[in-house]
Amino acid sequence: MGANVQELFQIKNRILGVLILEARQASSLAASECADLLGLSEADYTGFEAGKLSPTLPQLEVLAFAFKVPIKHFWGAETLSDERKLGDLKDRAPELLMVRQKIVGLTLRQIREKNGWTVAQMTEKTGLDANRIESVERGAIAIPISELELLTRAAGGVLDDLVDDRGPVGNWLQAQQDFEAFSKLSPEIRAFVLRPINRSYIDLAVKLSDMKVDQLRGIAEGILEITF
Repeated sequence: MGANVQELFQIKNRILGVLILEARQASSLAASECADLLGLSEADYTGFEAGKLSPTLPQLEVLAFAFKVPIKHFWGAETLSDERKLGDLKDRAPELLMVRQKIVGLTLRQIREKNGWTVAQMTEKTGLDANRIESVERGAIAIPISELELLTRAAGGVLDDLVDDRGPVGNWLQAQQDFEAFSKLSPEIRAFVLRPINRSYIDLAVKLSDMKVDQLRGIAEGILEITF
């Protein structure tokens, strides 16, 4: 094997090692747990993360499953932090936090009013000061999650009603939920969805799902006329 090829392997192994290390740390798994999972000594496993050893494809597939990342994550050179663009998020964090604080407060007030509760009743139910509740609903202050959960339940909602479903954080959270939901589908359905040739059927299903009942009935009647 030529020196250039050997050097290329070493570089690839170091890049892969960084990706494995960062994905493991993001998953909160210990190196010893990963070693046990693969049936290796901890020294051999940490050799992967150090870029001194290279895992086999089956070993990498098991790690991808354990870390809850797509196997293709290990084909590139971007860490999870890079993919989530934490640098950009850090610059925008103050603005995002302020906007989210106001949206959370507004949503909480809407839930309370929808279910017919007054601030005075919320105070009685939760023991929280009325001025504090009003400040939260105006987005003037942010409160600990424990207090927010208490308020939300008292208003007739759940914390999920307040979670961000837009923006960089919300989009990432939604993508994780979508991936989890997709992974729970039967293998046959997943295979059908992933075949490019079936894209037209999926697009048609989306359009049909947006139609009103009378429109669907008209299409069904038209199909019956053609058939018979």
